[in-house]
Amino acid sequence: MNKIRVLILGMSGNVSQGILKAIRNSGLDCYIVGACVFSDTEGLYLCDKAYTSPYAISKEFIPWLVDLCVSERIKIVFSGVEEIIDALSPVREQLLHETGAIFRASSPNKLEIGRDKFLTCRWLESHGFPSPACRLSGEAEKLLEQYKYPLIAKPRRGKGSKGVFMVENEADLKRAMEAPDYVVQEYIGDAEDEYTVGCYQSLDGFIPAPIIMRRTLKDGTSWKAEVIEDSAIQKLSEQICAAFQPDGPLNVQLRLNKNGVPVPFELNVRFSGTTPIRAQFGFCDVKAMLMESVLHQSIEGSFSIQHGKAFRYINELYVITGASERGGVFIDTTGSRL
Repeated sequence: MNKIRVLILGMSGNVSQGILKAIRNSGLDCYIVGACVFSDTEGLYLCDKAYTSPYAISKEFIPWLVDLCVSERIKIVFSGVEEIIDALSPVREQLLHETGAIFRASSPNKLEIGRDKFLTCRWLESHGFPSPACRLSGEAEKLLEQYKYPLIAKPRRGKGSKGVFMVENEADLKRAMEAPDYVVQEYIGDAEDEYTVGCYQSLDGFIPAPIIMRRTLKDGTSWKAEVIEDSAIQKLSEQICAAFQPDGPLNVQLRLNKNGVPVPFELNVRFSGTTPIRAQFGFCDVKAMLMESVLHQSIEGSFSIQHGKAFRYINELYVITGASERGGVFIDTTGSRL
């Protein structure tokens, strides 16, 4: 059987690197081509072949991608970088027609709902799901008509925990109200009751039981995670996934409020930073996408969840200068492997 030729874009990012880990651990025979705008990033050294790429917002990006997919005979394209997903979602049919390469992503309007925290809350409300009270920054003081301090201020389209701060007094409120393109939300629960939930919808509409992880964050990333069972979180996440209808992955972030009710506050319409952890515990959404999209096989068996804990820690990658094979990949600025 020929290897599945896979392209992963944005290999300096932890999500794209996690996708690579999930593929390596899937048991499927894959040849992985990686690409990144940065020529000396650790992610490229983990691939079978590596290229530098234009930025996704540049006019050269799509023609470059088409040429690469043709020359490398790519069957499927992955990325965990939102800017790349945004660029590729509208041209999925073009890419498939011109190269035969599959790129699966939700529609641009669904990507926007997930990226924009204000729209996320409005979508949850409009579909009858719990959500934190949320106002655009200029109207933040209206939250105090019903809620007490603390509140929480977030960039409307932020990533991780960058730019997030607590609103605990009038000075913080003034800062939040003057912050451009921010939202201010009701503060839900605490860090001990935060969960990340992995969901997936297959091509035929099947939604397997989600994987639920209680997590501890460090610098906006899940640093510790424990796979648990919770019937209320499972039911809510399945209902959200069924209503949202993603093409493939959907990540639901939520907390328990003071009454123990799960309240979602963020939807990531892509593979998550915990993708390799989920795969290790039996929620193999990347494998499922390869199985159904490329091999046209059943994804049954790709979602068999085990319980356990995961811990992230600092590690190193060593590259010996002058090596020529995997473990010593050298990239020049034209994007060719030396």
